[in-house]
Amino acid sequence: MEIFETKVVDIDHVEFHSPVIIGGFVGNTLTGFIAASYIIERLQMHQVAHVKSPHIPPIAVFIGKKLRTPFRVYSNKSGTLVVAICEVPIDDEGLYEISGALTSWFSESKPKDLVILEGSPVPQIVSDHKVYCIANEDMLRTFKSKGLEPAHSALITGMGGALMNEALAHKIPAITFITPASMNIADPGSVLALIENVNDAFGLKIDTAILEESVKDFHNQLKELMDQYKKTYSKSDKAPSESMYG
Repeated sequence: MEIFETKVVDIDHVEFHSPVIIGGFVGNTLTGFIAASYIIERLQMHQVAHVKSPHIPPIAVFIGKKLRTPFRVYSNKSGTLVVAICEVPIDDEGLYEISGALTSWFSESKPKDLVILEGSPVPQIVSDHKVYCIANEDMLRTFKSKGLEPAHSALITGMGGALMNEALAHKIPAITFITPASMNIADPGSVLALIENVNDAFGLKIDTAILEESVKDFHNQLKELMDQYKKTYSKSDKAPSESMYG
């Protein structure tokens, strides 16, 4: 017998107004999770619920001098934007159950859109973080007019894919924004690309100044590293290749 059932637990009442719901989760990369966390921080959103399930590892998270559960739901003050994040991987057996409970909870607010933020893992650091859109045909046309290119093909796995699947069943418009991201190192450029496209697509005004500075510092550090390598191997035929940038 399971200790407890999977459910969304309300911790603060908010009157929602057909919100845009954004999800970012730990998966093959941390890009989606970091992007969603950045939105929460910059917009000073507050926690309104958490997900309780035997499929979520029993981990306590200590952030901002507060002890929290790993799967949390946040809202802005006006109830027009909701962000869901989870800091731990969910086992495959729990994806259906958790996504079903969460999507049912979302449905009560009559959401405008469900947006999943994802990083597509690549082995190298990329210089061009182009963002692609995955959605139904009508929505693809809408987002293409805003400069977002549709993905040719994609497989959305984990919690993001499970929520996309459940959104179809609940008739909630669902979109995934996906960009290449290094599987070996956290690249702020992939996070910045997702945030910029969320701003453009939904008219949000998420400040990206901190991310832009992080991207600049990141590439300066990479350049310094490459210069050091070149200097070290200047007398060798085995100098590292510039191809590490993709």
